[in-house]
Amino acid sequence: MDIPLNPSSITPDWLTKTLQKSERFENVNVTGIDVKDIGEGTGIFGEIALLTLTYSDEGIYPDSLVVKMPCVEPENLVVAQALGIYQREVNFFKQVAPSTNLRIPDCYYTHMGEDGRFIILMENLSLEYTVGDQVIGATNDQVEAAIKTLAGFHAYWWENAALSGLDWLPVQNDDAYIAAVPGIFRAGLPVLISDWSDRLPAESIEIAKKLDPRFEELMHLFAGGPHTFAHSDTRLDNWFFPHDESSDLALIDFQLCSKSRGVNDIAYLIGTSVPRELAVENWERYLRLWLELLQDQNISYSWDDAVTHYQLAALYYTAGGMSLIGSFDTGNERGAAMAEAYVTRTFNHIVDIDASAAFNI
Repeated sequence: MDIPLNPSSITPDWLTKTLQKSERFENVNVTGIDVKDIGEGTGIFGEIALLTLTYSDEGIYPDSLVVKMPCVEPENLVVAQALGIYQREVNFFKQVAPSTNLRIPDCYYTHMGEDGRFIILMENLSLEYTVGDQVIGATNDQVEAAIKTLAGFHAYWWENAALSGLDWLPVQNDDAYIAAVPGIFRAGLPVLISDWSDRLPAESIEIAKKLDPRFEELMHLFAGGPHTFAHSDTRLDNWFFPHDESSDLALIDFQLCSKSRGVNDIAYLIGTSVPRELAVENWERYLRLWLELLQDQNISYSWDDAVTHYQLAALYYTAGGMSLIGSFDTGNERGAAMAEAYVTRTFNHIVDIDASAAFNI
């Protein structure tokens, strides 16, 4: 079945035929669709829209669902295709989602065409959850709840033999990453130096300069073990916090999932989404919380290794900041505000945690 060009191209007839492939929607008849863009300023690699639906038989099916499709910004699309992130998320929903211990959106349909275009139709979580706001930043309670959720997920997959069967799940020094990520870092460096020196600690910019010739070396250290299934994009915009405190947190967006150290997810969450003062005072406590939850599951991982690997991850994730200022189109004003928060927190954090000590720079 042909995939529509964008969310606004989805017709009631197409959606009816597509949803009928699912047993849950076997007899559905969609008669109307209202499309609302909900991804601008939050997502970099995909178009995301809310579809509010009407049916011939009301009250049987969900009133709305979320659709995810490829991004349209040329700069972002090139990177997305080079890293295979669309196929990755489709594979996640098909192979991992049915048995995961994470609360994720129910997937109603997912498909990827031979031309590389994809579509995912999934549950609208906003009815029962409130999405995190990376611009504002995480509260202490939000960070702790996210860490507890990640620890359970990481523990399940920790050095799990099943990881080797997920041949689509990359390690982050695979050839595609080595070919793409250092170039993204280096494209952002001149902009960082010229446009951000008044917003960042001078020490952080000096660290970035020293990383430049050694970024590939950093990537190989960052990609080492112990490995688990990592989400790899744990910034606050991807977390949904339940209205009912008895419910689990929900996590979305598995385009960047990887076979990585679990601590990388912790470093990314804290380094990109926690306000600086809260992160400075609590990052070690947050890291220890995650580590103790792993140790409760009889996982052996030392504090010294956790700190070193956290520092390496913080250095590596400066490439994410570089992408936002030098390579990617961040969309609207909200996207620009997200980039501001992301970049300033990331580069402050590498100074605050003495990240360079783990890489001798």
